[in-house]
Order: sequence, then structure tokens, then C-alpha cells
Amino acid sequence: MNQTIKRVKNMGVVPLSKWIPNVLFQTIQKNTPIPCVDLLPVRKAKNGKFEMLLIKRKIYPEEGKWGLVGGRILKDELTKETIKRQATEEFGVSVKILPPWTEITPFAVFNDPVSDKQKHFVVLTFLVIITKGKIKESGLEWSIAQWFPMNNLPSPFSFHHKKVLAVLAKYINKNPLSL
Repeated sequence: MNQTIKRVKNMGVVPLSKWIPNVLFQTIQKNTPIPCVDLLPVRKAKNGKFEMLLIKRKIYPEEGKWGLVGGRILKDELTKETIKRQATEEFGVSVKILPPWTEITPFAVFNDPVSDKQKHFVVLTFLVIITKGKIKESGLEWSIAQWFPMNNLPSPFSFHHKKVLAVLAKYINKNPLSL
């Protein structure tokens, strides 16, 4: 395992450089909304249809469910840095935010105080395209990453991710994506 990462049940994956005592972390997480970023990589398949990359989680909570890669925005980290870090650490790739969105205008914002057993999160969701690299076979938090067409999604979904995909489907029906 990467020496700069430590995994603790009920705490997820936390860089050691940002480590705080467990009791303090649990208190903060219980009482304060946590800002996060989710990445939804998209592409055009060979048949010209739109596909999205989903992961199957292998850690608590939501183990065995499908969803998006994402994580906390760390102290002193800009949103664009979180996007880059998540893409690199989780998938081993570089990404670009799909226009017309930018690092200050995400595709969607979800404020869901109940879907995660650990915390109340506020998630900025970004549609991204992979610009460089090959997707890892597995990651610290997931066992499988797989491309799915919009009309053939797996289940069950983790956290609020089913809502994200419903918003995306509604958007695409009105505004086809230019990939």
C-alpha cells in the first residue's frame, strides 16, 4: 500500500500528511458537513453511444455497490487539485473537466446528510474525460472499474450516486453531450 495513505475502518482513506487524531476526526465528521468531489468519467463508445465509468466499492461503507470515484477536499487544496489527485490516485490517469463545466462550475452539487453512514457530505460532481493514462485494474477503495452505457447501468448504487445518474440522464435527454 502507498506509504502516504492509511486506511482505517469508518474513516476511509486519509493521507498521512493530513492525519489528525481519530477522536477529533470523528467529532468533526459527526458535526460538520464535509466538502467532497466526485468524478464521473465519460466517453463515446465505438458504437457512438455515451458511456460512463463506474467503480465497485470494496471498502466500508457501501462495500459491493457501484458508484463514482470521489473524496474529500483537503485543507488548503483547490477543487482542481482535488480532481487531479482523485484521478491520479484512484485511476492512475489524467482528466479534463468536460465543457461547459469548470472547476468552479460543477455538473451538479449534492447536499445529502443521510446517504453516507459516516458523514454529512456536500459533493461537487464533475463530468470528466480521460486525457492520459490507462485505468488501473483496482484501487484502494474499489475492486472493479467498468464502462457502462447509460441505458444499461449496474446496481445497487452507493451513496447518492443513483441520483447523480438520474440528473445526468435528464440533462442528456435535453442537451446531448459533445465528446
